[in-house]
Amino acid sequence: MASVAEPARKRARASRGPAVLAAMINGVSFAEIAKTEQLTSRRLEKLVRDELRKRWIAPAQDYARLQIARLEAIAAQLKEKSRDGDLPAIDRLLRVMDRLDRYHGFTKLVAQSSPSGEDVRAKLIAKLTQAARTPAREA
Repeated sequence: MASVAEPARKRARASRGPAVLAAMINGVSFAEIAKTEQLTSRRLEKLVRDELRKRWIAPAQDYARLQIARLEAIAAQLKEKSRDGDLPAIDRLLRVMDRLDRYHGFTKLVAQSSPSGEDVRAKLIAKLTQAARTPAREA
C-alpha cells in the first residue's frame, strides 16, 4: 500500500509548488504559506527550491529582446497619447525611450567627439616639424 500512496503524495506536493511560489511572489510570508499548506519550514524551503529549479531562465540576450519588444509596444501606445499633448504621456514616453536606449547599449554619457581629418593633419604636421627641429641622436 505504501508504494501506491508514495506517487500520490509526490503528485500532490508537486502540484503545490507553483501555488506556493506564486504566493511568495505576491508577498505572502513564509510562515503564512507554511501554516496554510500545513508544511514545516524545512519542507516548504525544499518545495520552493525544487520549484525554482524547474523554472527555465532565459539567457540575458533573449530577456533583453523580450524587454525591447515590450517597451516598443508601450512606446507605440504612448506616442498616440502624446500626439494629443498629454504631458504625463510625453514624460512616460521619454522614460521608455531612455530605457530602450539602455537595452540597445547606449548610455547617458556623451560620446567623445572624434577628431576631424583637419585636426589629425595639423597634429601630424606639428609632430613632423618638431622632429625635424630635433637633432638626430647618434647610436
